Parts: sequence; structure tokens; C-alpha cells
Amino acid sequence: MNFQPQRKGRGLIINVTSLIDVMFLLLIFFMVSSTFKNQPAINLVLPRAATATETPVTPTVVYLTREGQLFVNDTPVAREDLGGMLRRIQADTGQDAVVLRSDTRAEYGDVVELIDQLRRNGFTRVNISVRTAGP
Repeated sequence: MNFQPQRKGRGLIINVTSLIDVMFLLLIFFMVSSTFKNQPAINLVLPRAATATETPVTPTVVYLTREGQLFVNDTPVAREDLGGMLRRIQADTGQDAVVLRSDTRAEYGDVVELIDQLRRNGFTRVNISVRTAGP
């Protein structure tokens, strides 16, 4: 004789409501604390050009800001130290191409002087970075 009642269905019930709440809180925390936008370290407003074309990416990028500050690959450089740094980079990479990113409001004379200095230090192919002109 078996006097124990028979169990029907599942015997163990796990309440996962609190686990789901914790997972949503973690998801919201990581979404709020993470940044998904790639923000450049140097604030530039590039000029627009309707005839701009893409060029292959080069390892060397030279930035000229509105205030006349120079950066080489996101590293600030004084004008008197620029020549030595460019010669070192050109010797290390062996490439003669460089990308120049200059602010729209940078002095024209500074841009010409920088291009001249780039060419004197072994970079014969100077690509100027621009934004494409919108419709």
C-alpha cells in the first residue's frame, strides 16, 4: 500500500524574476557608462571639397589646429621638434606618404609652411584630409 500522494507536473519551481531584474540593471549600467562614439583627441573642423576621393590609410597623420598647434599621430609636437620627429618616422616606416589634417580656420601660411617641411623631411606624397561636400 502506497499512501503518499502522486505528484503531477514539475516538483521544483524557480522564480527567475529577480534574476531578470538584475540582468536588466547590469545591461542599463553598461549602456550608460560605455561610450560608443569615437571621439577624436584633436578638435578640428575639416574643410569641405566636392571632388574629394579616398586614399589608402597611411601610418602618419599630421594635425594642424586653428591655434597653430601641431600633432603627429595624436602626439603634440613643438614646431622646432617637428623635423626630427618626421625624419624618425620616415626612417622607421619607409613610406613617403602622409595625411595632413588642417582646421578650416588655420592660417594659410602655416599650412604651406607645414607642407614644405613635410616634403623636406622625406614625405613626397602629402594627402590633405577634407570632408565631402553634402548635397
